[in-house]
Amino acid sequence: ITFNQSILFSVPELQEPKVITVVPFQNITLKPKEVCKLEVTFAPKKRVPAFSEEVFMECLGLLRPLFLLSGCCQALEISLDQDHLPFGPVVHQTQASRRILMLNTGDMGARKRFKWDVKKFEPHFSISPEEGYITPGMEVSFEVTYHPTEVGKESLYKNLLCFIQGGNPLSLTLSGVCVGPPVVKEVVNFTCQVRSKHTQIILLSNRTNQTWNLHPIIEGEHWEGAEFITLEAHQQNKPYEITYRPRTMNVENRKHQGTLFFPLPDGTGWLYALHGTAELPKAVSNIYREVPCKTPYTELLPITNWLNKPQRFRVIVEMLKPEKPDLSVTVKGLDYIDVLSGSKKDYKLNFFSYKEGIYSAKVIFRNEATGEFLFYTVTFKVIPSGIIKTIEMVTPVRQNTSASIKVENPLPYSVTFATECRVPDISLPIQFAVPANSEAMFTFEFQPLKAGETFGKLTLHNSDLGYYQYELSLKALPAPPEKPIYFQTVLGSSQSIFAKFTNYTRQRAEYFCRTDCSDFHMDKVINAAPGAQGGTEVSVEVFFEPSHLGETKGTLILSSLMGGEYTIPLIGMALPPKPQGPYLIRAGYNIIIPFKNVFTHMVTFTFAVENPAFSIRATDSVRPKKSNNISVYFEGNPSGSKTPITTKLIVSCRPEEGSEAEIKWVYYLKGITP
Repeated sequence: ITFNQSILFSVPELQEPKVITVVPFQNITLKPKEVCKLEVTFAPKKRVPAFSEEVFMECLGLLRPLFLLSGCCQALEISLDQDHLPFGPVVHQTQASRRILMLNTGDMGARKRFKWDVKKFEPHFSISPEEGYITPGMEVSFEVTYHPTEVGKESLYKNLLCFIQGGNPLSLTLSGVCVGPPVVKEVVNFTCQVRSKHTQIILLSNRTNQTWNLHPIIEGEHWEGAEFITLEAHQQNKPYEITYRPRTMNVENRKHQGTLFFPLPDGTGWLYALHGTAELPKAVSNIYREVPCKTPYTELLPITNWLNKPQRFRVIVEMLKPEKPDLSVTVKGLDYIDVLSGSKKDYKLNFFSYKEGIYSAKVIFRNEATGEFLFYTVTFKVIPSGIIKTIEMVTPVRQNTSASIKVENPLPYSVTFATECRVPDISLPIQFAVPANSEAMFTFEFQPLKAGETFGKLTLHNSDLGYYQYELSLKALPAPPEKPIYFQTVLGSSQSIFAKFTNYTRQRAEYFCRTDCSDFHMDKVINAAPGAQGGTEVSVEVFFEPSHLGETKGTLILSSLMGGEYTIPLIGMALPPKPQGPYLIRAGYNIIIPFKNVFTHMVTFTFAVENPAFSIRATDSVRPKKSNNISVYFEGNPSGSKTPITTKLIVSCRPEEGSEAEIKWVYYLKGITP
């Protein structure tokens, strides 16, 4: 028989010429029982996946299967899903990204390394990842980015190679053209004080079915916003905040200008124009403080340098209230302050006021080189200072002590202070003057009239310098006793001496007198005239009538509600009685000799006369401090002559009843006969 062979390959790789050849293939003739050998050649030029193909015999229009061809060809097969990537038009300052795939359809088991020649992509294209590994059956995704830099320029990069380990390199062609920015979509206006901020919201929408990771481009040093924003597929009106934070004021009313551009993944973009008006700065802070007058106060004002370089500020203090200069108020500090870049420094503002009131100032910190400035408004409510100082004074009653206060006058003219103190023991001048731009000592005196501790206030006042208040802590020690008064008389007699003291009260005073010894007595009450500047002398008569021999001590105490208390020691000396007389008595007459019991208890006295021509009549027992008159009668000279007769009358008290040894009073008598 004669026949032909027929093969219908189902695998594309086997359909290429001379991959599989069968010899002989056409016009084969076989005699009965004859055997024919066929030569099958498999010569693949690339990878051929496993196959099994039938070879048919075609004879007389009929097909009969002869045999089956099976096999495969293992090889390295790595390719790109596309070898030309066109980007088309892309807006300047944006970038567009595309993706390509690397496929490993080979059978080689080992992983293969790949690496792109990235230098050939520059400067307008880039690819990521630049290198890596790929294994059989694996796909690697690459992101190719086009970022043009020059408007109107077309970019065509051919034969960009990716080297494959153990295989032929892959080739890629890239193309694109850079176009100008799009038309401004919207103008966004901002207004705020310089170095403050104003935030506006822009609504963004993504109408595609892909997620956008946008990188906004902001031009203009005064604006800031988020570096990235993500728009999900089909997301509508997502807010994007753009903040205007001007660091400088507008020059000649020209607004700050900037742009906000959103590059889109497809190479287009959204462009927004930004216009900013920076108004004059508002006060960093409005400070209100209550400060006592005549007390130094320091306010710390934080100064922030908003630039990335050091700044020097000139400090200007403008008084807002009162409008007219007030020399009694000081608001000042250093003339300049230096602040390092991006840092903060406190400025010390010193305030001092002599009087109460409300004072406001505007403290300006100006960069003289740029004209930029910041400022604070500071208001000080000056309240009464209260007690400036406590002055302690200690002195005995009725003795002077003085204290001094240094008073400063900062004004260019002399000032006069009015003085006030309601403590009656304080003496001070009604007015006190201090020369211009100088200081003086104000002196006052404390002379207490009563012992004890008291407190008071001393006030100096001037209409320009306000009030000066001082607290007085006054302590009056008990006065030492006055000089003692000495008495000396005989027992049975008395002596009076005027005790003198000085009345310092400014008005009429009544003094009550008392003593602790009955041998001394005086009026119970005396009146003293108002005291002069140095006091007025007052006298009180004191009587000493001893009740025993020897020394007697006592104390005279004079007390007044207003004048205080005086203590005067009293010292009396009682001598033995001296003889008295002679008492003249005419014959036939009698005389009365006064006699008093000076003792403090009842005493029995003995009366004796030496000459019988004299007779006595008296009471023996006498109550204390009572008088007992002695009656003496003279009968005449018994001889009938006219010669005078002399004798002694002796009065004595018994020792057991007396307060000491027997005491005698001797009286001389002289009888005369006419």
